[in-house]
Amino acid sequence: MISIVSYELEIISPRAVANTEGVGRGNVGAIYLNNFCLAIDSSMYVSTGDLFRSNVETHFKAPVKFLIITHYHADHTFGMKSFKDLVSISSAQVSKNLQSTDVLERYKGYIIELEKDDPLGKGVEFILPNFLFTESLIINDENLSVEINHVGGHTSGSSFVFFPEEKILFAGDLIFEDKFPYAGDVTCDPEKWITAMKRMRALNPDFIIPGHGPVMKGSDKLDRHEKFFIELRSIIKDAITDGLKQEEIEVPTTFDNIDPELKLLTVDHWLKYYKTQI
Repeated sequence: MISIVSYELEIISPRAVANTEGVGRGNVGAIYLNNFCLAIDSSMYVSTGDLFRSNVETHFKAPVKFLIITHYHADHTFGMKSFKDLVSISSAQVSKNLQSTDVLERYKGYIIELEKDDPLGKGVEFILPNFLFTESLIINDENLSVEINHVGGHTSGSSFVFFPEEKILFAGDLIFEDKFPYAGDVTCDPEKWITAMKRMRALNPDFIIPGHGPVMKGSDKLDRHEKFFIELRSIIKDAITDGLKQEEIEVPTTFDNIDPELKLLTVDHWLKYYKTQI
């Protein structure tokens, strides 16, 4: 396994850290309560997962006791081997997503591909979360607590994590900061995503750790993401009414960094979704 020289922690607050460098593909985070830490997502690789866990435990001088998985995508779950001895938590829908025939076949091939072609991709194992919840879960440690809420949206299993003590929100891929969000997953529900945006904004977080991109400061940062989805919904509905072809649809210019493939997948999925509702 390749040695990573640096996988540094970004100090968000006295009790929260993250890594948003992109080395592990998806962002990761951790919260320190009184007697233990919780890790949020595992990154794409065992190598980055190992370093992240070690750095968190060294920084807080406390063990990581729980791993919270925000959704089923590989860049947030393939590093789970680094936390294999822990209680790993997700919505029940994440487990269903991971065990679907399509995902099982796709991820099996993906792991083989990583092992062969990606210097960081050695040792990945397909691992399921071992503690499931349906709507919400609160983890308590004396006077402190962490809230996990299953909201769907980006995927049918997507959840966000909120630490009320320091008003810190770990949004998973419900938020892509500074880039066009991937909203083309087969289980993506645009309406639930918009509702999730409103729920997260209502918490009035001081810091938001997105699934991809840098840490965001202030709940007002969520406004443009919500407006993006509302505007995209309007564009898609109008396109259906006007009979536009997919290639004729212009997405909102909210984000400068637009991946053509993500745009294509997103527009395609949203067209299919809203055609069933009009």
